[in-house]
Amino acid sequence: MRIAILSDIHANFPALEQTLKSIDEQKIDAIYCLGDLVGYNVWPNAVINEIRKRHIPTLAGNHDVKAVDIHNDGSKDSGSYAYQIVGKEQISYLSALPAHIKLEYQTADKPIKILMVHGSPYSNTEYLLEDKDEKKFTAIFLDTDTDILICGHSHKPYHRVLENPNKKGCYFHAVNAGSVGKPKDGNPKCCYAVITINKSSDFSKKEGIKVEFIRVQYDIEKAAQAIEQSDLPDSYAHMLREGY
Repeated sequence: MRIAILSDIHANFPALEQTLKSIDEQKIDAIYCLGDLVGYNVWPNAVINEIRKRHIPTLAGNHDVKAVDIHNDGSKDSGSYAYQIVGKEQISYLSALPAHIKLEYQTADKPIKILMVHGSPYSNTEYLLEDKDEKKFTAIFLDTDTDILICGHSHKPYHRVLENPNKKGCYFHAVNAGSVGKPKDGNPKCCYAVITINKSSDFSKKEGIKVEFIRVQYDIEKAAQAIEQSDLPDSYAHMLREGY
């Protein structure tokens, strides 16, 4: 089973287009999106429509929730422009997105439990960074009864393996999928994750699953110039060009 994970598209339709082309060229069995479809760019409706057209299971990111709140409040503040341009039909879609996706895959030894979140299992605004204290990180796995925890929100991809303190020789896997539309790791190319799990996956080994981070080139100038020609801050364009 090869699973593609998208996250943090942030209304960057050119980035999403090229990412989906990359996914289509591979043998992918399922695609999931961890949210933040909107914010920071001018194509929120095109992004939402493409995700819906492809029937990609998607979570509510903090920016998606913010867009719904702004529409419900009727805010016309200049700082909320990125959310005001989201259409009513698209807002209705965002308002129905779940906070978590849980999956279970059967390996030769045991069922593997996967939890997908935007930020953390407790909040879509909490960052699970790669250098998080090991005891605190493993406590999340134990609390949620999870073998693989997949998140986004920080826009910084990583795969971290942690030993289960209650079962020596058994490991947890934390995966951050990075960002499709607004990378913050110094590389402006789109990023998505591909996770491979199969019947022979052995969680008594650190290499129990395979995680790949795929970087995709897209027309960054098109996306950056669209920002500069809109009511959005020009600083967003600079962030795209520099990958931060």
